[in-house]
Amino acid sequence: MQESRSFLFARLTLNRLVLVGVALVFSGGCDSNALSDSVTLMSLPAGARLPHAAVDDNGTVHAVYFEGEERAGDLFYVSRTFGESTWSTPQRVNSEPETVVGIGPIDGGQIAVGKDGRIHVVWFKLGRTDFLYTRSMETGKGFEPQFALAAGEGVEAGPSVAADDSGNVYVFWHTGAPPDAERAVYMAVSHDDGRIFEPARQVNDVSAGTCDCCGLRALAGVDGNVHVSYRGAGGNVNRGQRLLTSRDAGLTFSDELIDPWEINACPISTTDLASGPGGATVAWETAGQVFFGRADSLKSITTAVGTAEARRKNPAIAVNNRGETLLAWGDGYGWQSGGVFHWQLYSENGEPMTESGSGPEIPEGSRPSLVSEQDGTFLVVF
Repeated sequence: MQESRSFLFARLTLNRLVLVGVALVFSGGCDSNALSDSVTLMSLPAGARLPHAAVDDNGTVHAVYFEGEERAGDLFYVSRTFGESTWSTPQRVNSEPETVVGIGPIDGGQIAVGKDGRIHVVWFKLGRTDFLYTRSMETGKGFEPQFALAAGEGVEAGPSVAADDSGNVYVFWHTGAPPDAERAVYMAVSHDDGRIFEPARQVNDVSAGTCDCCGLRALAGVDGNVHVSYRGAGGNVNRGQRLLTSRDAGLTFSDELIDPWEINACPISTTDLASGPGGATVAWETAGQVFFGRADSLKSITTAVGTAEARRKNPAIAVNNRGETLLAWGDGYGWQSGGVFHWQLYSENGEPMTESGSGPEIPEGSRPSLVSEQDGTFLVVF
């Protein structure tokens, strides 16, 4: 029988697994640290976890992160203008305190930059499980009162948000009573910059299912296409990574299997999406290895280089204005382990470049987030 994440959490709390290899100490400060000529690591305030970052047209990096009790914490927002080495003063995002879940890497908040630079944020809370949304004030200072887009059942993972310059805001989540094969991905869309959302509807293939403890990630690309990367659960064993694509502003979606994985259990995995000159790029995990590929050519995928010291997990990705790709991940055991941080830069053709490395241990229950800067360099946040 598949173990629920709540049971695994209780069990792993009593039995912490030790990471293989040497991990550097994470300072938990707010320092900027150059890992190479092209890659800079910028840490969050002490106690922060689960960052998600995005960059606007002016080069300002916007990020949200989780802080507090694992089942009842808060989201905070910070920003950093291009060239600066420190974050802005943190602002709380959720208007109702202690309504954010932050147990592990599939939790926390997700952020998107929309029309006129407006910030859109989503997350979920337990109890009467609600998928929550807010957006930044028109003044740019602070956030509007949060509200629920929908309630769910059997929910173990948070929602994802995507937004474009036309005022479309897309929020996706998966929900449904067991078994996983009968779960589904849902979307609520707003065409007026997040003021009013249409009723939620299912958008994935009815036979694909959805893995209940795996995260999903959404992206509205500069080409106008909307993508959602998620893990299926057809027949409760076909848990390959899948990609939803809409070319008509969310009216219809195709549902493509990216990478098959037959396993009769939830691996508790995450995924990532990034825009680049060639369109969207997606990153995912299969059987302890991380991969990435262009959304328009998924038969040609790239595998992380080197020898894994443990399970490779929680891939993060960014693509710069030259088409180069930065892939980052953690090597670690256990679903809550952040793992030892690793990164590799790839050329426009997907070939490994000379710039690569490892760094500090990612905080437990967290994951990295990446953005591409105006000058073609990359910023890593955790």
